[in-house]
Amino acid sequence: MSWVFGFAGASMPPGIRVLHDTPLYGAEGATHYVQAGGLPETCHSGTLPGGGRWWVAGIGIRCHAPTCHFLSAADWQEVLSQPQPDLAVLDGHFVAIRRIENRTEAFTDSLGTRTLYLAKRPGGIAFSTRVDWLATLCGGLSVDMAAFGSHWLAFNQLSTQSQIKAIRRLGPRGHAVIQHGRLQVTESRFTPVIDASDPDGAEFMDMLSAFCNPTGSRAVSLGLSGGLDSRLLLALQGGPVHIFGPADHADVRMATRLAAKAGLTPLHLYQGVPNVHACLALLRERAATAQIISGASGLLGLRYYGALRERGLRVMDGALGEAARRQFMNRLLKLGKGAIGGGNPQLILRCIRTARADIFNADALEAMTHGALVEIEEEFVALPQVAPEDAVDLLGVRARLPNFFGLEQNRLDGVAECYMPFAQPSVVRAVFRTPARLRKNGRLFRRLIRDRRPALARFPLVKDGMPYPFRLPALAAHVFTRARKYTSRPLAHPERERFLETVKPFVLDAAHSEEVRTFSAYDAEKISRLVMDYYNGNTARAAEVDWWLSFEMWRRMLKG
Repeated sequence: MSWVFGFAGASMPPGIRVLHDTPLYGAEGATHYVQAGGLPETCHSGTLPGGGRWWVAGIGIRCHAPTCHFLSAADWQEVLSQPQPDLAVLDGHFVAIRRIENRTEAFTDSLGTRTLYLAKRPGGIAFSTRVDWLATLCGGLSVDMAAFGSHWLAFNQLSTQSQIKAIRRLGPRGHAVIQHGRLQVTESRFTPVIDASDPDGAEFMDMLSAFCNPTGSRAVSLGLSGGLDSRLLLALQGGPVHIFGPADHADVRMATRLAAKAGLTPLHLYQGVPNVHACLALLRERAATAQIISGASGLLGLRYYGALRERGLRVMDGALGEAARRQFMNRLLKLGKGAIGGGNPQLILRCIRTARADIFNADALEAMTHGALVEIEEEFVALPQVAPEDAVDLLGVRARLPNFFGLEQNRLDGVAECYMPFAQPSVVRAVFRTPARLRKNGRLFRRLIRDRRPALARFPLVKDGMPYPFRLPALAAHVFTRARKYTSRPLAHPERERFLETVKPFVLDAAHSEEVRTFSAYDAEKISRLVMDYYNGNTARAAEVDWWLSFEMWRRMLKG
């Protein structure tokens, strides 16, 4: 990723200069050390009036519909030269650092898409966008199982507290000040105006269109699939487009048809499963930069962004589109709407619980469950007093972006200049000015597609590899695709199984290693049975092995 790494305090830790990659920019003195690197497109630096310096990792965007543009180094210079820079007016995803005299400041974007990790060390505070370098500096770190609870037990973590002991994570609209060896942090949960003042979604469409067509000389390539979100972006942008994955996958086939209907020739990238050494290298890098946002094999679809950059393309992704089509926590709305105020965290957890892999012992599960319940109560109580549909959509944005899409964005900033139009603060604010009834079942998306590119509405949508009619609302689509799964042949998409077969020697060694047997949170017997059961032919357990491997690589990375 494009990264920053540094230390502010009385004396530099020994060996600090060899912990990080080769930087693009840096500065050091008797009481500070700050370095930044990665892609020139997503890493900037400059000097401040009076002799200070600044560094940025990520992307800043200024949007005034119908136009928006990506911030250059000169733009950042203007913003960060202000005595109290108002970064909340910016879109994009970024971490910004300023060093002025003996004071070091860090800022994060309004939605917390990029984050910074901070650790107290003898004599001062270390900070980095990469937690693996902090782990090495600290001589190893460990998982906070209570803080990790919601991340594993629910669809993802709800708050932005750190899941790592002795590490502070800087959350949305964060501002950290390090001075005289002390750390002060302020953060602010994203809270838009929710008033249904945009009854037909005109403002939402204008804002989204602006992000689909940014000013500048670089062409923007859209990642196209068979789903609703990228189809809307295609209707607003019109090319170029790229497609990832095997040619026989339903998403790839549908995306190819959509591109042809739009008069475009898509760039189709697919390489198959690499060798075991490449797989393990990718696993280690993803553990350090994206943590545990999917099973280990999820990295396979994310290898191609560098090829897009080599072609001079800026990359656009449809992530977080579900925030604008009423897709968050529908089960909670159906079964536990009365608990949304925070009065029944046990019911809420049951409604948002997700099965990943049964690998932890009873004590760890108890700590994780307790931590998840505390987090649920805190986050639901912190929601504004609005309709339940608006409340859970807002929580979805607060939780899903920094703890899922944002973690992957951390990694992508070191591979290509990639951004998510649906995940821009200006667009999200416009979402909450549309009525919930318009968001429900993607009504607004479908209407916009029919208005802007009616031909795209004639093609089925694809969900979990299954096509279904464009007109179907969410619940009907869920029932339809579930029924099709039981009556259709297995999907021709065996990449996960190929990946697990490729890394089989490592997985078998790890499952029976002393490290696994002695990790206090594991049930080593469960893990051994799980892995042996899968490799003895029970392919139904592939997802569990995949998730365990993802956690295990992250846990090993934390050991430094």
